[in-house]
Amino acid sequence: MDATDEVRGVGPGEVEVYYSPLPGDAREALRWRIRKTLRGRLWLLLWLGLPLVPAALGAARGIPAEHTLALAVLGPAVGWYGAYLSVDWRAHRMYHRSARYPEYRCTLCDTGVVTRLPDGTSGEFSWDWCAGYGETRNLFVLLVKENGAVKWLPKRAALTDAELGRVREIHARNLRRL
Repeated sequence: MDATDEVRGVGPGEVEVYYSPLPGDAREALRWRIRKTLRGRLWLLLWLGLPLVPAALGAARGIPAEHTLALAVLGPAVGWYGAYLSVDWRAHRMYHRSARYPEYRCTLCDTGVVTRLPDGTSGEFSWDWCAGYGETRNLFVLLVKENGAVKWLPKRAALTDAELGRVREIHARNLRRL
């Protein structure tokens, strides 16, 4: 892809970046959502707490303590594994959906993000649709207000540290950091 100023220099206050999706991007975005949002923490609490219900019911019905203890230890382990598999499965689906296109071209400006795909289609994402943003080691993650979904932009999309700083500045100017 051509990286000249004519293509990348889209205007003052705008940044154009290119990236190809990687399998770990979706998993990292989902893990950020679980850690940073109430909805994500409640989801994790449900996965970890629901398996304790049989232990509590067993204790209330007078099941021997060693059996109740086994349920109390085994329940959260099963819940943790279920949560892990659930995140892994969702991340896998999200990656395969995004990997249909080998390259994304995004223009970030004060009104939102415009994404152009190799097949000639494009989509616009307004900042008004976002509840906020966050950063992980490799991504900028946007949280959608309506349904709590996540959108991500890999930091590797910026070719230089100056572009990365401009992307960070646009996010900070238009969104609340979560």
